[in-house]
Amino acid sequence: MKKLGLIGFGTIGRHIYEDLKNDVELAFVYDVVAPKDPEAAKVWISTPEQLEAKCKEGVDLVVEGAIAKVVIALAPTVLKYTDMLAFSTTAFAEEGFKEQVEALCAEYHHTFYIPHGAILGLDGIFDGRKVLKSVTITTTKKPKNLGRDDKTRTVLYEGPTRGACKAYPRNVNVHAGIAMAGLGFEKTQSQIIADPDSPGNTHKIEIDAEGCHFTIDVLSTPVSGVTGAYTPVSAASSVRRILFKTGIVIA
Repeated sequence: MKKLGLIGFGTIGRHIYEDLKNDVELAFVYDVVAPKDPEAAKVWISTPEQLEAKCKEGVDLVVEGAIAKVVIALAPTVLKYTDMLAFSTTAFAEEGFKEQVEALCAEYHHTFYIPHGAILGLDGIFDGRKVLKSVTITTTKKPKNLGRDDKTRTVLYEGPTRGACKAYPRNVNVHAGIAMAGLGFEKTQSQIIADPDSPGNTHKIEIDAEGCHFTIDVLSTPVSGVTGAYTPVSAASSVRRILFKTGIVIA
């Protein structure tokens, strides 16, 4: 049976656990607070030293669903021993982190996975990255989901995606994923809007490339402060694709 480790046991981590608990062995749950689920609590750990010990014992995949600074802090440990899937992709806006991850993967022969998370079309952006001309993403959320109390529609940020990731690291993992798949953090353009009348978390992705143009609109109702309803569902499917590459696989 495949062994799965979880870093963070919030909305995403809990959903992955519930979806896969009959198909994988839960190696550990790394979090600052012990899980309320009694089975998950049995394998709870909370220090980097415990994490390294668990990874040494053997685990097939470690999945992060916490925050960007946790990815930056723990990826060097995890990648020595196994593959990693991270949802806090704004970590890659940190100068030098991408290069560090690439070096670790090359040295230890492991893979770092970027999930599509809350959006569709990340595969199309990645496959067409050599012919991309421009990539723009606009995210609109209710002010409270951005930690604000704006009474009217307010543009909070407009510019390169690297700046968006640094300004709102917990809210724009979608932007980071698109930047990683396509033109990078400086050439990808981001806009973040707080709108009291927004029906939920909306993402509009506009792509111009040689010979084609496409636009993707995504609306997801928040199930927590920053996570939309679609993200946990897609997260569990991403983990399954990585761990169980058998039968018919959507590539």
